Amino acid sequence: MNLGFEIVGNTIGMTRILQAKLNKNSQLEYTSKQHDERCPQCKATIKAMLERIYGEVRPAHSLPYGVSYEDYANSPLYSALKEVYLALQRFRGNRDFIKTHSLPPVDYFIPNPGFVVEFDESQHFTACRKLALSLYPKDIPAKFNIDRWIQLCLEISAEDNSPIYRDEQRAWYDTLRDFAPIIRGLKPTVRLYSNDCQWCGLDPESAEDRAWFEKVLMSGMSNWDISTLFDPEPWVARIIIDGFWSKKPEDSVKLLNEICDIWGNDEEIKNIRAHFLMTCGGFLEFEWPHQVTRDLIGNFWNPNPKALSAILGAAEVALQKVLTKETLKRLARLTDYLTIGVDSSKTLVSTTQNYIHDPHVELVALVDTQTGQLYWTGKSYPTNAQQSGLVRVPDLETHFFSLPNLGNIMVLGCHDLTIFNNRNMDHTGSTRKTLKNSFRMLSKAKKPSIILQHPHTTHSSHTWAAAWELVRSELPSVKWFASAGSYIAEKELPPLEKTSVLIDTKQGGSIDFIVRTCF
Repeated sequence: MNLGFEIVGNTIGMTRILQAKLNKNSQLEYTSKQHDERCPQCKATIKAMLERIYGEVRPAHSLPYGVSYEDYANSPLYSALKEVYLALQRFRGNRDFIKTHSLPPVDYFIPNPGFVVEFDESQHFTACRKLALSLYPKDIPAKFNIDRWIQLCLEISAEDNSPIYRDEQRAWYDTLRDFAPIIRGLKPTVRLYSNDCQWCGLDPESAEDRAWFEKVLMSGMSNWDISTLFDPEPWVARIIIDGFWSKKPEDSVKLLNEICDIWGNDEEIKNIRAHFLMTCGGFLEFEWPHQVTRDLIGNFWNPNPKALSAILGAAEVALQKVLTKETLKRLARLTDYLTIGVDSSKTLVSTTQNYIHDPHVELVALVDTQTGQLYWTGKSYPTNAQQSGLVRVPDLETHFFSLPNLGNIMVLGCHDLTIFNNRNMDHTGSTRKTLKNSFRMLSKAKKPSIILQHPHTTHSSHTWAAAWELVRSELPSVKWFASAGSYIAEKELPPLEKTSVLIDTKQGGSIDFIVRTCF
């Protein structure tokens, strides 16, 4: 079936190893045997891979480390260890979970150069482990992605209550296996997740497999794979996040540069220039400025300009870490403008169901890639669930920009697009109704030719359908529009629905970079 676009395919990221064998005709055959994460051959293969790369490997090795945080009293990490231990004691009231005098054996110890490898099966990803990981110092050296391990704890949410303190005990011993080697002068502990790939499919005698495995040990599993779809005459490029996104500056700049690599080198698209490259809402997060209190904010619907100015200053500092001179230079070869969602840190993703009462802001920056000039706007129409905490951008004019050769464009935050949705208008409060009417009147006066929306999530092709339909009827000046969001949902969307989301959230051609994440 011709869907109107072409698939370039996966171009970045590590490929998971499948259990496979070559037959006499060199065709790949996949075995039908059910694989289990407790496969003993996987553990044996990891040992063999380590031996092939490093020489001596000691499985189930006991290191002479204590199990009390007091054993590390002279270490700079002492206070962090103590905080984790006390938090685990308080968490469920299980205070007596240390039952040994020394740290139980590690999975693998490699004497030269001196580091531990832990093979984490599903039972390690518990609420207790999430609590412990969340208290790790931000600057602790780690050879695994702590944020991803936290996310796995949320997704797997394992429980082992036999004995009742088992989860606390396992989380504490895992914490010690991360901290103690560093404190005692070893290299940081490497962690492998049992379900990241079928480890027994690796061949210790294969130089290619060894190189892949060593890269995993040193850098962790790749956090994403990128595939590319494109239309014949694209005006916009979209970064579509398929899964959870870390929102970290280092991941944001890394992903932007990988997209530049793909775009600039792929024969099919390297000569195509787009007017815009878009990200989802909340692509980047920054810490809430401590000086901005509720008292300073005042009315969240019409916040104190001093508070909003301080917030924008903090957002700009975070964004400058991503938009390095080199990154901007690379982007400028491919697109005229970048629009990027920048949120303050918050514990929940912005959806209509998530109640967010803590002060937060959701901004969008328009960046001229040639000059580096920044233009800011932000969410003006909050969801009901976040209204008590969102520092709203009250100036509706900030959503409109006049750009050379493009005319007026409209830039929207996530929920702002529902201004163009008449559903439940009879039950909409007077303040919200006034805002909707004012924005729509302003839009008719501005006559935008392009609308760019930055949702945090898009659960189905119907999520924004009614609003885009009203845009078509109310704003005939609009030639092109696009949303760039995330597929994130309670259940993973089927492939056909993902395709529908891509098609139904744009008017005009696009290049779509689909980023399948594994945080």
